[in-house]
Amino acid sequence: MSFLWALIGSLVASLLLLIVLAATFTPLMQALGRRFTAILVRESYTGNVMSFINTMQRLGPQTMGEAMLRAGSDGKVIVRPLGTPRQLSPWRDLLFNPAQIGRSPLNADAKVDLSVVIGPRAKHPLRVETPLLVAGMSYGGALTKDLKVALARAANQAGTATNTGEAFLAEERRAARKLIVQFHRGTWPMSPQNHPQLLASADAIEIQIGQGAQAGAPIRTPADGVGKDQRKAFGLAPGSDALIEGRLAGVAGVGDLKRIVERLQEAYEVPVGLKLAATDQLEQDLDALAAVPLDFICLDGAEGGTHGGPAILQDDFGLPTMHAVARADAHLRRSGRRAGVSLLAAGGLHTPGTCLKALALGADACYVGTSLVVASVAQQAVNLLPWEPPYSMIFAHGSDQRRFSGSDAERNATAFLRSSSAEIEIGMRALGKAALAELSRQDLVALNPMTAAVTGCRLPLGPLEEEGAEYLDPMPDEVHQPRPLH
Repeated sequence: MSFLWALIGSLVASLLLLIVLAATFTPLMQALGRRFTAILVRESYTGNVMSFINTMQRLGPQTMGEAMLRAGSDGKVIVRPLGTPRQLSPWRDLLFNPAQIGRSPLNADAKVDLSVVIGPRAKHPLRVETPLLVAGMSYGGALTKDLKVALARAANQAGTATNTGEAFLAEERRAARKLIVQFHRGTWPMSPQNHPQLLASADAIEIQIGQGAQAGAPIRTPADGVGKDQRKAFGLAPGSDALIEGRLAGVAGVGDLKRIVERLQEAYEVPVGLKLAATDQLEQDLDALAAVPLDFICLDGAEGGTHGGPAILQDDFGLPTMHAVARADAHLRRSGRRAGVSLLAAGGLHTPGTCLKALALGADACYVGTSLVVASVAQQAVNLLPWEPPYSMIFAHGSDQRRFSGSDAERNATAFLRSSSAEIEIGMRALGKAALAELSRQDLVALNPMTAAVTGCRLPLGPLEEEGAEYLDPMPDEVHQPRPLH
């Protein structure tokens, strides 16, 4: 009985407290409301809170926030994580033509081949079971060792390959069954270009000339921003900066590049390719590379992500991924150089649908990075949000790495890759296509003339075409044919 009276007493006390708070709080809120209204209607616009709202609408919250970051940067370049927020490739303006009568969709028991051979002319081509590759995201400058290893193991389970990015990590090599090693512009001593034994373990070699989020600009990480483990892995002396140069060491022209490619192909017998930041000089660049016996070309569109890059390079430089893939495939076909050279697409390919569209436009495989990283910390993010971004667990200089679970990240990343591949497969069934090699831009329609002109896809004009409506197809007939089987 005493417990009951105590409970009733507590309830009564709580009720009285609420009444007192309401009696106090309501007049206070009313007074604040009257004060705010008086300022709003009596102050001049320049001294009014409305001027701040107007500025916020004019600039947008991100531009306004970055202006404040620049103000507090001591004159240094601010670096933004994970690329531009701009939606540059109009993927939504492309839709697939599902098979129904003229071409039948595939039944559930029909086999769909999602496998890809990268560098089919190499002595030891890189074979993967899905067209989704794990993008090059480096250890130290970007991700933690634990996440790099987790992504490598996820790639194994999904039947694909992962890319080292600009840092060779022995633990990643041991974890990954198939590893694409970058031959990059970083100048630190422990780089694959300085240590042939690191390249000897590669399943493919990607020579990095540029990337979408940073173009070919030199990027310097000051010595105080290089962590202890990163310094050891990079072989940097105390007090040394980590510098990515604008040009690849020893490459003054295409002739030098040709010699490097031939030397790597002869020494390691794996596919050797080139990674370029996509630009409007794409055709000229491809023509200049005609004499270089590349096994693959990776085009990183302007939507490409990075751990941290200057906002100006992310927002205002490059060519969108859609434009780059369509133009590169068309130009290589026109010049008779498409067969035997694999085309890899990167930059802003966040969904299975956009990847399938890139494949239909000519890509042989797609790199996925930002969306995969986000997926890898899906459940773990609740431990930090809303006060901290989940990236503080997975970026090399993050303050919450101790809260990261590599096994959870591996499970999530594996599920993401498998789920995305399954969606691509169901899309292939709806198209009535049994293999990726059967895809072409004829499987797509463009919803506006600009997208049609960029991609060479048809406009869905229907009967209007029979009445003489003009349709400009900038692509040659051979571009519309399925790519040759590898």
